[in-house]
Amino acid sequence: MADKFEFSEDFQKALSTSIAEGISRAMNPVIEKMVQTQKATTGTMSTWNMVHGRGSFLGQPAVGMEPDVISAMLHWQGLGEHVPVRPTRFYEVFIPFITGVEPTSSSEPTNECDDCIAGETEACVQQFPLGRVCRETQTMTPDRVIERLNRGDIDLTLLNDQLGSDSPWHPGDSLGSMSGEQLMQVATAWALLFELPPLFQHSLVPMVWDGNPTNNTAGDGYREFRGLQLLVNTGFVDAFTNVSCPSLDSDVKSFGYNDMATATAPSLFELLEMAHYYVWHNAIRQRLTPVTHAIVMRPEPWQILSELVPVQRFMASALRYAAAMGVAVNSDGSTIVNERDRIRTQMALPLNGQLLPVIIDDGIPELNNANDANLNPGEYASSIYILPIKHLGNRDSIYIEYKDFRFLQGEVAATQGLIGNFYKPSPDGRFAWTWVKDGWCFKVQAKIEPRIVLRVPQLAARVDYVKYVPIQHVRSPDPDSPYFVKGGVSQRSWSNSSYYYESR
Repeated sequence: MADKFEFSEDFQKALSTSIAEGISRAMNPVIEKMVQTQKATTGTMSTWNMVHGRGSFLGQPAVGMEPDVISAMLHWQGLGEHVPVRPTRFYEVFIPFITGVEPTSSSEPTNECDDCIAGETEACVQQFPLGRVCRETQTMTPDRVIERLNRGDIDLTLLNDQLGSDSPWHPGDSLGSMSGEQLMQVATAWALLFELPPLFQHSLVPMVWDGNPTNNTAGDGYREFRGLQLLVNTGFVDAFTNVSCPSLDSDVKSFGYNDMATATAPSLFELLEMAHYYVWHNAIRQRLTPVTHAIVMRPEPWQILSELVPVQRFMASALRYAAAMGVAVNSDGSTIVNERDRIRTQMALPLNGQLLPVIIDDGIPELNNANDANLNPGEYASSIYILPIKHLGNRDSIYIEYKDFRFLQGEVAATQGLIGNFYKPSPDGRFAWTWVKDGWCFKVQAKIEPRIVLRVPQLAARVDYVKYVPIQHVRSPDPDSPYFVKGGVSQRSWSNSSYYYESR
C-alpha cells in the first residue's frame, strides 16, 4: 500500500487563507446587495428631530435666536445607578439554594441497635432569563443632516448636561462624550446621544420593578426580565419541578391603604422596622452577615416619611414605655426638626440602630384614583422596599447583568470582517448598534438584553399599599404618568413661497 500523502503545515495555512479570501471576494457583492436592499420602515425622509434646517424643531425661528439652550427634560433616577453591572453571554442563569434539612421519620428507635433517624436535604433552583429591548432613531438622510437653513441658522449650545449618567439603561456614555455645542451641531449625534437614552430608560427603569416574562412578544422581538415585584415576593417554586420553596420567601407586608401620616398601631415606621428586623434576623441565623440593606421608594412618600420618622421613632419607644410606667415624657421640637433635616441630608433612615441608605426610584409603580378604587383624588399608594445590597461582607446581593455584545467582534473576525459593517457593540458591550439603509435614507437601531438578579430573596422585604397624600405631586420622567409634561413642537412648517423670484 502506498504511503499516505500529507500536505505540509505551511501549505495548509496558505490554502486556508486563500479559501477565506476567495469567500470574502465572492461574498462582497452579496453583502453590498444586502445593504442596498435593506428597507427602512420610513420610506421617505422624516423631518422630525432635526436640530437645524427646514422643518426642524427650531426651524425658521432659529434665525436671530439666542445661542444658549436649556433642556427642561427630567432624567430618570433609580436603583440601577446603585447596584453592580456585569457582562454575560448566557441567556439564562440558574441559581441553586439549600432550603433545609429535615428528619425522615418522627419515630425514635426502640432498641439500642435499631436504625436511627436519618435526614434529607432539600434544594431549590431559581431561573433568571434575559430581557430584550430595542429602540431606533428617526429616518435621516446625509443631505438633510448637514443642512442649515441659511446664514441666520446659528450654532447652538446645550447648557445643562444631558448625556452623563450612571444608569445602566443610559447608552449615551457608551458612545463617548460630546460637549453641549458639538451635540447640537451634529444631527446623528443628537439622535443617538440625546434621543435614544430616554427611550431606553422609559422602558427599562419601570421594568426593574414590574418586569414579567409573560409580557414577552411571540416572535422574541421584545422580552421582559423578572422585575423586583416578582423577585421580592412569596410563593417561590423550583424552576424545574414547580415544587414550593417557602424558605426563599421575602417578607411581604401590607399597609392596607392606611395613610402613612396618620396611621398608628402600627405606624409606618414600626412596620418598616419590623420588616427590617425580620430579614436581618434571617441574615444572622443563616450566617449571611455582615449584610447591608437599603430602602427604596418613590420620591413622593420619601418627602413625607422623612418628616414623620423623627416623631414616629420617638412614639414607637418612649411613649409606649411612658404609658406602661405612668410617667410623662417631654419632647423637644428643635431636636425633632434637626433629626428630620439630618435624615433628608444624609438620605438615610435609622432602623434597629442601623442607618440604612435611601434610594429614590421613579420606576416603582404608583397607584391613584384612576387605577385603584381604594384611593380618592389626591391620594396615592405605592410599595416601599428593603433590599439587600451586600451579604457575607462584600458579596453582591443584587446586580444587573447584560449580554456582552463585544463577543460580536469574534464573529466579525471569523467572517473576515464581512458583517462588521452591520453590527457594532458599544465599548462596554452593553448595547449593540446596527443601521438600516434604503437608498439615501438610513436610521440607527440599538438594543440591550439585560436582567436583574436577586441572590438572596429571603433577605428582602417590601411593604405594599402605603398611602400618602402629598401637598403637591412632583413631575415625572415617565411618559405614561399624568405628571409627565413636555409641550412644544417636534417639527415646524417651512415654505419658500414668501420669497419673490425674478421672472425671465
